[in-house]
Amino acid sequence: MAGVLREGAVKLSVWSRAYTLAVAALYLLYGLLQLYNGVVAWWLPWLGEPVELCASVLDACVPNAFPDPFSGLVLMLVGLMLARAVYLYSKENYVKATGFLFASWALGVLLMILNVLILLADILGAYYPLLLGGESMGWSLASDPWGIAPHMVLGALLLPLYFSAESIREILKGLSH
Repeated sequence: MAGVLREGAVKLSVWSRAYTLAVAALYLLYGLLQLYNGVVAWWLPWLGEPVELCASVLDACVPNAFPDPFSGLVLMLVGLMLARAVYLYSKENYVKATGFLFASWALGVLLMILNVLILLADILGAYYPLLLGGESMGWSLASDPWGIAPHMVLGALLLPLYFSAESIREILKGLSH
């Protein structure tokens, strides 16, 4: 990695670190929510109702913390990796911090892309019978559990790091060669 990155590319501004830490906290929060909701829905239904922390937009819960404990664990992993990157930057361990930042950024963006692909598959699955002259099964963003999942919202919040963290651009440029 030292051959790919220039010395100045590994630094991250204080504002970028604060933003990264805020996004890490959101990843951890929504990871815990999904883990709890999944445990309640899958294994311990007598514990109560799922917990939602969202804004209601046109009958859709944004973001929708659906009950999937494994998805929650992945969100918490991304959040912990982001927090670890900020911690390593504060200790001036720039090379390791850059590695954690890039890995968590890439994982978060890939999860967002996966969420979009799942949404497209759900839409196609609901409306492809129209092509065959049949009835549509109907689809709604509000009723789809992957509709506005934390993966998509938090992944979108990670995208600005591409522009503020030169190290992410440098690593991607090095990987393309």
